[in-house]
Amino acid sequence: MPKVKLTPIKQKTKKEEIKELIQNPDDPLAKYPLRAFGYSNEVGAAVSAMPVWGKAAEAALWVPALMYLGADIYDKYRRGKEGDYTKASSTAAVQQATFQALASVILPTAAVKMGQNIAGYTTKFDGSGMTASAKEEMYDKLLNEFDNYSFAKGDIQEADGTIIKGFDRVKKRIIDEKLIPELKTTRTDLETESWFAKVVRFFGHSNRPISSAKANEADVISFMEKQAKKIFDKQTIFETSTREQIEEMDNPELIKLYDKASKNAEKRAQKLIQSSPDYIMKKILNSGEAEHKDLIHDIAKTYDTVEKRRLLVRQADQSGNVIKQMMQNPAHKATIEKLAKRLEISRTALRGYIKGKSMKLGLLKTTGGFIALGLLAVPIDHFVHKYIIKKFVEPGLEGVESLKEKLSFKAQKEPVAGPKLNR
Repeated sequence: MPKVKLTPIKQKTKKEEIKELIQNPDDPLAKYPLRAFGYSNEVGAAVSAMPVWGKAAEAALWVPALMYLGADIYDKYRRGKEGDYTKASSTAAVQQATFQALASVILPTAAVKMGQNIAGYTTKFDGSGMTASAKEEMYDKLLNEFDNYSFAKGDIQEADGTIIKGFDRVKKRIIDEKLIPELKTTRTDLETESWFAKVVRFFGHSNRPISSAKANEADVISFMEKQAKKIFDKQTIFETSTREQIEEMDNPELIKLYDKASKNAEKRAQKLIQSSPDYIMKKILNSGEAEHKDLIHDIAKTYDTVEKRRLLVRQADQSGNVIKQMMQNPAHKATIEKLAKRLEISRTALRGYIKGKSMKLGLLKTTGGFIALGLLAVPIDHFVHKYIIKKFVEPGLEGVESLKEKLSFKAQKEPVAGPKLNR
């Protein structure tokens, strides 16, 4: 008998397996660029770290991902086990749904979050001891406090008669009265947080200062105090200085912020007078500037006690009436409009300053997320396809199919009981 020479079957390398997986000629949905639509939600997860528009972009980018996932799962259902569209298979659909859930949603999103966290961790080494996420939380709080006029100057008298003024008052309002209690409450809640809540928080977002609560409290307070002081000092400069005076400070950052915020400042100032007269009133009464002396003197003729003036700045309607009355005097009108313009320049410039700080941190985390996704997307596809699907899901589904066939065959063999005859 002649010997038959058998040609050994060449084993595919890992590189060849990956290439076959991502460039399957028989399945356009498994090939790039269509396969990339399955990662649009991960792109959204990566850019979600960007302030202002990040979370909206994340929600929008789920649309192409869900459309792709639905099309792919339906396609595999129609293809069936043989892959020729002759017989639909729910088993094939379940298998592909499992693959997409792991390879297009859960594991890549986890990779993006991991990349963001690693990138964000690098900011701890700048001397602050805080991650990018913790800093972002603090900048969000600073922006919120700034929008709520918490940086407005205003003296307060303690029970022992001590007068707190200037930045000390701002610090007490923002850090002592709000931040520290919130950090304490958040830490307490985290201690009793369930594992399910931890998972949801890992993949989602929280409005609470989670990263800051996990950081060293002394580092958080120190960072917050330094940043608040910078904002307060810049606010004082913008509200009390002309552009020429700012130029003399030889600070390019301040000049850039001032010039950008000065555009249409007069128009915005008029809106500020109409919409926030109580804020204007608070600034007048607490400015301490010599140019406001006559205006304060005339206001004090009616509101002749500290208590009355404190009540005035809390009532927008009453403040508005007083502002209108004062603006009937041309000199007072010019003073109020000049102050409103400076306030609007300060507000616009400092909002941009705070957002710029957050933007840099968001860009750092987004870059980390994209790097992780780029490095791990294809290996995740390969891992899920070769190990999860081939070694666990397919055998499990085949076992279910086999069990169903046995039960069906057994039911067919059992004799059908006939009708009982009455005797």
